[in-house]
Amino acid sequence: MSQIAETVAAIAAQSLTAQSLIEQARERARRASDLNPIAHADWDAALAEARARDAQAKAGARLGPLHGVPVSIKDLFNVRGMPTQGGTRAPLHELSDAEAGLVTRLREAGAVIFAKTNMHEIALGATGENRWTGDVKNPFDPARQAGGSSSGAGVSVATGIGLAGIGSDTGGSVRIPAAFCGVAGFKPTFGAIPLDGALYLSWTCDHAGPLARSVDDCARLFEVMARRSVAHGAVARKPRFAVPADWLRGRLQPAVREHFERACASLRAAGAEIVDVATPLLPTATDCYTPIVRAEAAWVHRRALEAGGEGFSELVLPPLEAGRKLSALDYIDAMKRRDRIRAELDAIATGCDAMLMPSSGALPPLRGQADVEVEGGRISVREAVLGQTLPFSMCGLPALSIPAGLVADGYGAGTPPLPAGLQLVGRFDGDASLLALGRWVEGLVGSAPMPAGF
Repeated sequence: MSQIAETVAAIAAQSLTAQSLIEQARERARRASDLNPIAHADWDAALAEARARDAQAKAGARLGPLHGVPVSIKDLFNVRGMPTQGGTRAPLHELSDAEAGLVTRLREAGAVIFAKTNMHEIALGATGENRWTGDVKNPFDPARQAGGSSSGAGVSVATGIGLAGIGSDTGGSVRIPAAFCGVAGFKPTFGAIPLDGALYLSWTCDHAGPLARSVDDCARLFEVMARRSVAHGAVARKPRFAVPADWLRGRLQPAVREHFERACASLRAAGAEIVDVATPLLPTATDCYTPIVRAEAAWVHRRALEAGGEGFSELVLPPLEAGRKLSALDYIDAMKRRDRIRAELDAIATGCDAMLMPSSGALPPLRGQADVEVEGGRISVREAVLGQTLPFSMCGLPALSIPAGLVADGYGAGTPPLPAGLQLVGRFDGDASLLALGRWVEGLVGSAPMPAGF
């Protein structure tokens, strides 16, 4: 049984209270304050709401499958009574005033929304480094990146500040912090979870998704936010995984390669079939993704840019300005190339249950680190990290990062053990099957470590 299911059952049985969970979240937030995961919290309102959930439980009433569960929300979704800043000082002209639909659905299922989490500025980045709000730091080594852009959500879940966090994922922004912080992160099929009341980055690539300590918990949150059941998901007697071996060659750190090969060996020993597949178009994904996202982000923030771009940091203003300068022909060309990559991935999906690969080509880099050494030489952190995830959000396919324990000495002797994740990618609208397969993989090789002190 999942942690969320156990918690809801305990609240119903009155052996646990929602109030105690909020009090615990507040204490853990205090202890984790140097990691900087929280953008805004209203503890008084959360305690009042938690007490109401406890009173309902005492009366024998239950709102839904998340009754009394504390959940944090990334600071690009509107939450009633809380500000939305998107990690920037620039005006957010295109953001509506209404509470995000997914937040309302969580409330209706009984969740207690207690905080907004910090993020990479306007979600345009994968490191969690932010000039305005301060860096979000990795809970296993504060000198390292927490991943982004849903950095605060990953750290909050990893340190037990609530049972779950909701993030967004345009190119990997749920899966990267999940992998870097040692938790599970699920990016569903494009359009499965509504994005009304959210600050868009790229409306053709944006997704919302949960981060939690297990695949099962992610599945529960997905069912609530998408209003779709995953009960019909099943695992084949001999699941078949496709590994894009040629694409991965040269992209991985040696420690990540070794960790991945061990995981594959464990899956084979349990009866899985793992086959190599050719992906000749996948290496072009980054060149395709970048103009799409930059052009759409520049349109979303066009009024602020037309006014001079004041309030955007030097980390995000240049790519926004580059997006403004793209021609319509460049944008359409990238959209057409995306169609061809999507067709390649769809063809692979017809012959396997899921694609399998590391969630990131590198373990969490140092904050401020620009490039990293991999098997093929030095490449940018952006390509080593975001390059592993962006093709699948760009193409709208469901993708899941499973926590797979810690890797020692990933950056040499003396480096603390750092989290690693395994990524599964399913077919379009195959969310239920992918989550079922994720549970199976998690049961064999999954491990969600807890940072020291929490």
